[in-house]
Amino acid sequence: MQKKPTYEELEQRVKELEKETVRRKKAEEALAELQRYTRELIEVTLDPLVVISSEGKITDVNRATEVDTGYPRDKLIGTRFSEYFTDPQKARQGYLQVFSEGHVRDYPLEIGHCDGKVTPVLYNASVYHDAKGDVAGVFGTARDITKLKEAEEALRKNENRLKALLAELAAKNEELDSFVYRVSHDLKSPIVTIDGFVGALKEDFGHVLPEEGKKYLRYISDAARKMELLIKDLLDLSRIDRVTRKKREFPFARLVKDALKALQPQIKARGIVINIQEDLPVIYGEKRRLGRVVDNLLTNAIKYIGKENPSPCIDVGVEEQDGQKVFFVRDNGIGIEQRDFDKIFKVFQRLPSAKKQVGEGTGAGLTIVKRIIEHHGGKIWLISEPGGGSTFYFTLKDKEA
Repeated sequence: MQKKPTYEELEQRVKELEKETVRRKKAEEALAELQRYTRELIEVTLDPLVVISSEGKITDVNRATEVDTGYPRDKLIGTRFSEYFTDPQKARQGYLQVFSEGHVRDYPLEIGHCDGKVTPVLYNASVYHDAKGDVAGVFGTARDITKLKEAEEALRKNENRLKALLAELAAKNEELDSFVYRVSHDLKSPIVTIDGFVGALKEDFGHVLPEEGKKYLRYISDAARKMELLIKDLLDLSRIDRVTRKKREFPFARLVKDALKALQPQIKARGIVINIQEDLPVIYGEKRRLGRVVDNLLTNAIKYIGKENPSPCIDVGVEEQDGQKVFFVRDNGIGIEQRDFDKIFKVFQRLPSAKKQVGEGTGAGLTIVKRIIEHHGGKIWLISEPGGGSTFYFTLKDKEA
C-alpha cells in the first residue's frame, strides 16, 4: 500500500511548483521580449524582409512584404518563398545559391502583387544558423529599384535623343562646311577678275589717270587681295574636318625649322632672337597641317612681339605637364587681356587694341590652328598678360595603337 505524503512533503512540493511557475513565467516573459525585439528588427527596414526555412517556406515577414505582395502575414507564412516572384524558377535558383555560397548580392528579381502589379527588386540574402551551428534557413531582403529602372530608361531615351541630335548636328555641319566650300570656291573667280581688270587699267590707262584715280585702284587691289586671303582661310577651315590626309611620324623640329626658314625676312627685319629647345620629340599626324600650326603660331608671335620691343625674343619647345607632352611657342611681346583669350580663337575675331600695333589680318589664323589641333585629338590654350608676352600651349594625341 502506497504511503501517503506527509504534510511537510506536500508543502515542499507546493514550494517547488511555485518556483517552477515563477521560472516558467520569467521564461515566457523573456521569450515575449525576444519576439518583440525580433519583430522590431524585422519591421525596422522599409524593404521587404523574409525569413525562409531550409525547406524554402516562409516563416516570417515584415509589413513591407505584405504591401509588395498584397497578402497578409498569416497567409504568407508557411507558403513557398518563390511563389511571389514573376519567375519562380529564377527565385529558387537564387535561394539555392544562398545555401551553396552563404549569401547572394543584388540578385535581380520581380515581385508579383496579387493585383498584377510588378515591382523590380534586387534580392540580397544570407544564411542563419541554429544553436548547434547548423544552417537553419535564410534571411532575405528585396530592394525596390523601380525608380532606378525609371531613371535608367529615361537615361536611355536621353542618350538616344542625344545621338539623334548629334547626328542631325553633324549633318548640318557637313552641309554648312560644304556650302562654305562651294561659296568660297565660287568667290575666287570674280576676285581674280577684279584684280585682273585693276591691273589692266593700270597698264592701259595709268598714264592718263590722275593721282586720285591711281589711289582708288590701289584700294581696290588691296581689298581684292584681302578678300582672296579671307576666301583662302574659309576654304582651309572648311577642309579641316572634311578632308583627312595620311598621318605619319616625323620630327617636330623639322616643322619648326621649315616655318622659320619661310619667316626669315620678318625675323631679320625685326631683329628677333629665336630659341629652339634641343631634343624636340617625334610627333604623329598630318605633316602639312601641323606645319601650318607651327607657322601660324610663329607668325602670330612675330606680329605681337611689338614694334618698339628692344629685345624681341621667341622660344619654341616642349615640356611635361601631368604626364603629357605639351608644346609651346612663347614671345615677350605686347600680351593679351585674359578676357580676350576665347575671342582670339573665334573666326575673324581680331582684337581692336592690337590692330594699331600689328596691322590688319584675316583673323582666321588661330581659328585654323585650333581646328587642326582638335582634329588631331589635342587642345590649345594660352597664358598671357598685357605687356608680359604670350605663351601658346598645345597637345597632340599619341599615335594610335
